[in-house]
Amino acid sequence: MEETMQTENRAVPLRTIIIVMVAIGFIISFFLANYMYLTSRSYREMRESTKNYIDCQSIAANLLAESDALTNYARGFVVTGDPQQAELYCNDTQAQNALSEAMEEVRAYSMDERVLSQLENALQLRNRLTVTENYAMRLKVAAIGGDISEYPEKLRGVQLLPADTMLSPEEQDEKARSFLFDLDYETSRNEIALRINRSMDVLMSSMLTRQVESSDNLLSMLYGQHILTGALMLSLLALAVIIFTMVIDPLRRQITSMRNDQMLREEGASEIRFLARTYNQLQQQKQIATEKLNYEATHDGLTDLYNRSAYEDMLGSLTKTEDELTLILMDVDMFKHVNDQYGHDIGDAVLKSVANSLRGAFRREDRVCRIGGDEFAVIMTHADSSSKDLIRDKLRKVAGKLSAPADGLPIVTVSAGVAFNDQLIPDTDLFKSADLALYQVKNGGRSGCGFSYATGKIEMFSNLEETASE
Repeated sequence: MEETMQTENRAVPLRTIIIVMVAIGFIISFFLANYMYLTSRSYREMRESTKNYIDCQSIAANLLAESDALTNYARGFVVTGDPQQAELYCNDTQAQNALSEAMEEVRAYSMDERVLSQLENALQLRNRLTVTENYAMRLKVAAIGGDISEYPEKLRGVQLLPADTMLSPEEQDEKARSFLFDLDYETSRNEIALRINRSMDVLMSSMLTRQVESSDNLLSMLYGQHILTGALMLSLLALAVIIFTMVIDPLRRQITSMRNDQMLREEGASEIRFLARTYNQLQQQKQIATEKLNYEATHDGLTDLYNRSAYEDMLGSLTKTEDELTLILMDVDMFKHVNDQYGHDIGDAVLKSVANSLRGAFRREDRVCRIGGDEFAVIMTHADSSSKDLIRDKLRKVAGKLSAPADGLPIVTVSAGVAFNDQLIPDTDLFKSADLALYQVKNGGRSGCGFSYATGKIEMFSNLEETASE
């Protein structure tokens, strides 16, 4: 905490340094009474340049903030479907007119065509993003089945492409999200920021030149004043120390941290601290994105269970390290008839119901997986053949839920084969033993479970759902 407070105390903005320079000008003008008029005029020029410099920084910050506000409203709507976000987007005329107004403000400071050209390009890019955002929000309205007449007029005037009208609501929702979260959209946003910053850099460089010219004029008038030479040298030395302490040294340490892929310390001038915060946020976002990709690589997209790849990795690893291990293989009986009779949407809902029933029946430490179309597996640690009755009760619980489904889903039954690590048949593995038990259950009429033992015997239990209901 103490180190953080000390860092905060050192977080002096560069603007403060400029104010110190102005203070030095005041001191010099006080001792140079004979040059009072010229000194005052030079000071006014410097002050005006400083004000314009600060104003331009404010313009750039406001432009980016307003553009981000529109993006946040649009993204908020396509993610949540909250009509208030659409209202805020369409009614935020300040954000929508920010670039146009900035063009007029900048003309008051400079007529440099490089500045105006960059802002004009940024305005065109922002208009293109607005078209994309309007279309994405209109597509979101279609996805959620909302009445378009209840939305702002700007959205009512957007016409969807025929191909998009033929998409399912889920596809429309996904496409709407992709418009505002894909690489092209982010690239355009970054391009807007880049062009705004370039225009501001050119403009502020010009103003900084004016500041330097005013400062040089002031110093030239004081050149002959030997009495102030020492004070001026001390001031310059102090300025160098401040710049080194607040800018160069923090940047050097941050470069080292970036090379070591470490988070940056927020130190130095406020602008440097801002860059450090931004970098840290990007690193956190990168970490989150990496974790998401890793999660998607090991989980089934429909049921959110472990997928086959993760199942094979876990089973191979646990077989080598765990002495008490049980594998359950299970599939949904006659699942093809469910798809044929009710359609694949209902079939998917049934698979989700099976997945939820398995999650509810087994422990958090048990690995529940979907390894095929209607095939599931459960890898249980710290469980051997002595857990047979417990496992049978869990399978009964699953069967019981599936025999009394909610939400109008069809009744389905399941078949399961169970193999224990301490009861492996010679020259086989857990999967083969469990698969053999499952095969015997399915040949015996399905809707049951079988337990595989080292003797080669398969102990069968049928009508799991009837037992569960009893």
